[in-house]
This record gives sequence, structure tokens and C-alpha cells, in this order.
Amino acid sequence: MKLILNSVSKINKRTMSTPIEILWKAALKTFTGQKNVGYKFCQQNFEKLYTLINEIKADDVKLTPDVLRYVQFQSAPMCFIDIFENEDISISVFILKHGVTMPIHDHPGMHGLLKVLSGVVNINSYTIQSDSDYLVNTDKKIEATSHATETVNKNDPACILTPRDKNLHGISCVEGPAAFLDILSPPYKVDMYGQGERPCTYFNVISSNETSKSEKISDQVQLIVTHSPENFYSQTLKYTGPTLS
Repeated sequence: MKLILNSVSKINKRTMSTPIEILWKAALKTFTGQKNVGYKFCQQNFEKLYTLINEIKADDVKLTPDVLRYVQFQSAPMCFIDIFENEDISISVFILKHGVTMPIHDHPGMHGLLKVLSGVVNINSYTIQSDSDYLVNTDKKIEATSHATETVNKNDPACILTPRDKNLHGISCVEGPAAFLDILSPPYKVDMYGQGERPCTYFNVISSNETSKSEKISDQVQLIVTHSPENFYSQTLKYTGPTLS
């Protein structure tokens, strides 16, 4: 009898899903099949995914203190850990060195969730006002709404972007290294507009018209499309957490 119980225990341990595996399955359920004609976005599935990502901790993706120390003392401003990617979703971890800012960039046609796992970041988000501005060219000026800066740490809920709202953001590490888990759907490499891979476009703020003087809620700003910053690059680190497949 003892031998049988031990065997059952070993089987249960092997088949038990980890938090990141549960999150991965929920992301697939939420976003799989977006390119299909009959696909409909399910808000209930998205809300379940949001609940699950808020429960994820650094340990769930094997983001150890040793990894964070390594990042702080290597040359690249940012490190990147690729956890999973297919035609529907990408799941990854970004780690910013202390004092580093990820420049303002877009996520064309994407939904996204960002959960801080370590450190503290400031997130400045923007919503483009015109749908015609989502396919942009270098030096093009566009109108956008700038949302209030969010200061986010590991105890805060995930930040959300949609194909429309807060689709552009810049992220600054104010206490670091700062790491965050990112779920994007669909990934950049997936063709959604019939023009091939969608690039990650960078922007600078060139003018601002503040709408609230007592408490900054939102600004009307003008952004200009710019080149990828030469001094901002990343180093890829190996993912050592549970395999997703």
C-alpha cells in the first residue's frame, strides 16, 4: 500500500501545473485564433488571464537574485528572456538596469499585459487619437493622449494595453534592476495588416498641452516617429523556468 501511495504522489507531482503553465494555457485560450474569421475576443477569458498574471511571482519564472545581480553589472541597458512564442502570443521577461528607460514604443494591433516581478518602474502611456496614425513612418507627427504616470512594483496589479488604449508606452526603472513579465498578442512577427512583420516603432514627445493644472490626469501631446535609439539594446538570457510546450 505504501508503495502504491508513493507512486501516486510522484505522478501527481509530475502532472501538477505550475503557475506559469496555468497562465500560459489561459493566454492561449484567450488569444488563439485571432486571424480566423470567426474569432471573437472573450472579455471573460481576458479577465481570468488578468487574475492569473497578478498572482505570478519572480520565482515562478526562475528569476533569481543572482540573475538580477548579473543584469545590473553587464553592459546592456536591458536583458530579455524569451519564455514562449507562437503565432498567437508571446510571453517574455524584460529586465531593466537601475536608471534605464525603455523608450516610448508601440504595439500595433496588440493586447498586452505587463506584471512587475521585481524593482519599481514608472510607466508613461499614450493613446493615439486617430486610427490612421497606427501605420506610421519616420518623422511623422501624430496626436495622442498622455495618461498619468503609473509607478508600479511587484505588489501592484498588471498594467493593460489594448490595440487602442495605452498602446504606446515608455518604461523607466526607478528602483532596480526592475523585471516585468510581458504577454503580447499577437506577437510583432505576425502579419495583421497584409504588409509583413510589424515593426516596433519608437517615438519622442515634441509638445504637450496640459489639461489639468492641479492634478495631472491626461495631456494632449504631439509625438514624432523616430529611429530606434542606438544606445538602447538588449542581451538575451536563457529561460530556466518550467517548459511551456
